[in-house]
Amino acid sequence: MGKTTRPRQREPLKITAVSIGAAIHPDAAVARKPAAPPPAPAEAVPDGHQHVSVTVENPNDAPLHVWTSRRHYEYDPDTKVLTLWLTEHVPPPPPGIRMISDHPRTPEQVEVGAHGRAIIDVPVPHVIRKRVPGSGLGMSFSEQRIGQIDRVDLHVQYADSPLPMPDGMDAAQHRQRLLEHGDVVHESITPNAASGTAPARR
Repeated sequence: MGKTTRPRQREPLKITAVSIGAAIHPDAAVARKPAAPPPAPAEAVPDGHQHVSVTVENPNDAPLHVWTSRRHYEYDPDTKVLTLWLTEHVPPPPPGIRMISDHPRTPEQVEVGAHGRAIIDVPVPHVIRKRVPGSGLGMSFSEQRIGQIDRVDLHVQYADSPLPMPDGMDAAQHRQRLLEHGDVVHESITPNAASGTAPARR
């Protein structure tokens, strides 16, 4: 009897570098939603946001589909750490806040070819709006300016296949499918200096 060969396990997506600028990186991949026509590449000009450019690499023999939509972000002024969630797996709302409605959205994704790399553009406002308890069942917001960024904490979701649009699904079904789509990689990286030095990783 011949020897049975086990299929090779997929290796996790790699986040290898982060840089921050006033405009989109000129080599940023063009992300889109499933079944949507490819959008025109964005111009590399300042638009009022900080642009976090995240370099990802696919060590596998097959493509990976990587989320590019920012679901949540936080900034700690004491540690100067910016945390970005490009995933449905985000922290729960602060105590005392009830979400009245639930409208899950299909994320934009980019295909990273076998043994390929891509640069993901993540626009981030200069001011973060934090949710705080409001009157009744609602919530209010407090604003905090994002200052110096010494590290970027990243949570990025990816899968073997793209996430299709939620045709005929209700909100709960769509949310569940988003949560079950592929895996999430976490990396904490020091942004590259202007000279292009290698990133420090934790």
